[in-house]
Amino acid sequence: MLLLEQTNYDFIGNIILAILLMGVLFLILLFIRKIITSVLDGLEMVYALFTKRPFFVHFHPFKRKLSKEQTRILEKEFAFYRRLDKKRKSYFKHRVATFIKKKTFEGKEGFIITDKVKILVSATAAMLTFGFRNYKIPYVKNVVVYPTEYFSRFSKTTNKGEFNARLKTLVLSWDNFLEGHRIEDDKLNLGIHEFAHAIHFSCIKSEDINSILFVDTFNELRNMLSDNETLKTKLTNSEFIRSYAFTNDSELLAVIIETFIESPKVFKSLFPNIYIKVKQMLNFNFADY
Repeated sequence: MLLLEQTNYDFIGNIILAILLMGVLFLILLFIRKIITSVLDGLEMVYALFTKRPFFVHFHPFKRKLSKEQTRILEKEFAFYRRLDKKRKSYFKHRVATFIKKKTFEGKEGFIITDKVKILVSATAAMLTFGFRNYKIPYVKNVVVYPTEYFSRFSKTTNKGEFNARLKTLVLSWDNFLEGHRIEDDKLNLGIHEFAHAIHFSCIKSEDINSILFVDTFNELRNMLSDNETLKTKLTNSEFIRSYAFTNDSELLAVIIETFIESPKVFKSLFPNIYIKVKQMLNFNFADY
């Protein structure tokens, strides 16, 4: 009997010892992972200092899929997607599918959320962050869509769209969103404008390499305009960038990104130095940019 009890104690002791050893091993592996991650982050930061871009952007070993109908909508309605090569199209579809899965869509005032709504809104987000490794825009959890302009209970104004960081919500009026989407070269795109605000805020609150590059490069752009009165005056007087851009820094960023996406060739021709900064911010090296 005593021998049996001793055997049980030994067995329990061995289990406890094994658990402790596994815990120690796990902590060691976490420590090693942290060291490796820190070293790699440091190397990438040095790389980005010289190149203004991350080591890599796309790593999607398990890609999410869109349905055939969703893919058809994307192919028909989204010119940016059509200009991508086959490999990048697969990445883009994965990111659109991920946005749809991770975000909540809600229609207001009788508006029905359809596949087309989800695809076009999600594709706009995917386009703007296609040069980012961390592309999920953490400060957008909810997308609310009204049929037309609506009265905002937050700003107490009638709006076409807005981004609310506190509620992690992006609000759009569908008729204005569609108008901006369908007219591709008028430098007015509600979806791009509001997502630009959301990306800007998310980048300020994040520490990944793309967020750092985005914020730092925008600060360089602001300083460029502050230090170069000739350039600022030329930009202001050109009417190429609409006057609303000069309301504040946040609107400057959103309007400049709208202009960059919708009129890249003219932008590059008229203001090459500003164009380069926006390209660096978004890490855009594809689709005619």
